[in-house]
Parts: sequence; structure tokens; C-alpha cells
Amino acid sequence: MQKYELLLVLPGTFDEKEAENEANKAMATVNEIGSEAILTALGKNRLAYPIKQIRYGYFYTVVFEAEAEKIKDLKNKLNLDKNILRGFITKYNEKMSQAQKISYFESEAKQDTPEKEEEKTEIVQEVKEEIKEETKVEKREEKPMDLKDIDKKLDEILADDNLMTKV
Repeated sequence: MQKYELLLVLPGTFDEKEAENEANKAMATVNEIGSEAILTALGKNRLAYPIKQIRYGYFYTVVFEAEAEKIKDLKNKLNLDKNILRGFITKYNEKMSQAQKISYFESEAKQDTPEKEEEKTEIVQEVKEEIKEETKVEKREEKPMDLKDIDKKLDEILADDNLMTKV
């Protein structure tokens, strides 16, 4: 049996008790398939993009042990629950605790120093210059076409033997 982690995203339109009840229902589903399930509430946060026109969600993690063959069944059962916006199942990284994972992402966000910001702007400037160079197109001088020239070109095209005659 392997250890897995389930991340649940429940609608932010629920109140805290409703969200907790739904998370407990999901945990009961996990207990049917796996064992040693531990539920952790991560709180309510804004979603990166709206899901089913909902902008906020309650986040929960469930760490459990299960056999690899039963994970697909768990995913199917969770997908049938209309109150779960998203459910992600991954292999559990035992080296990092929940607090470490959260602090890791917070520290990554705080590490943007002025030097890094300057470096980012320099890279963006270089990319913009490369794009400008690639998109430069030489302007052709267009002269007005005469009707005789158009007729001559049309005759050349129609006289070409390479045209497909059968469809």
C-alpha cells in the first residue's frame, strides 16, 4: 500500500459547517477505499480562476494509504459528488509536512528581491526586442495593377497543364 494525498476544493458559497460536512463525506469515501485517512483544513482562499462561476473555495487535504488499483475508483466516486469543485490525488511526499509545504510556497513568493525584479525586467526587454526583430517585415512597394495584367495572369493560370481537371 502506498501513501497518497487528496486535495479537495469545495465551493466558497458554503458556510464553514457545510464545507466541513462535505469534507467529512469525502473522507468517508476515502476510508471505504483506503485506510488511515487524516483530514486537514487549509482554509478559504481565492481560486486562480472561477470554477462553475465560483471564485472562492475551501481547501482540505486528506492523507491516506491505499492500493494503487483502487485510486481510479476513488477518483470516479469523487467526480460523482457535485459539491466537490476539484479533487487532486497525488503520491504523498513524506519528506515535507503540510506546514513545510505552505511555508515553502510563501518563502518562494517573498524571495523576489529588487535584483530579481531587475533581472526579470531585463529578460522581458530582451524577449520583446527579439519579437520585434522577428516580426519586422520589409514593406513592399505596391503598384496599382492594370486590368490587362490581371487578365494575362489569369490566362497563364488557366493554360497551366498541372491543373486538376477531374474531381
